[in-house]
Amino acid sequence: MAIFSVNYDLRLPQEYNEFYDALEAYPHIHAMDSCWLIEADVEAAAIRDALVPYIAPGDAIFVNRVSDDWAGAGTQCGQWLDQRAQKYA
Repeated sequence: MAIFSVNYDLRLPQEYNEFYDALEAYPHIHAMDSCWLIEADVEAAAIRDALVPYIAPGDAIFVNRVSDDWAGAGTQCGQWLDQRAQKYA
């Protein structure tokens, strides 16, 4: 298991319900407008591949593994991340 940051730019005016449903299928917290933190036992590419079918051409998605060396301000994810990051360090 690891923690991943999923960041995206959804540029087209369309429904993205399936995209958000796919994100919510993972243990997660919505950190900022276009940034979610999720727990998964796969690699970043597999998460990307699971989400790409739900975005449109011209949209962008970036997935990366989060380490225990992180910093933030004004987010709502600090406690969630603290509880999990130490497990995977």
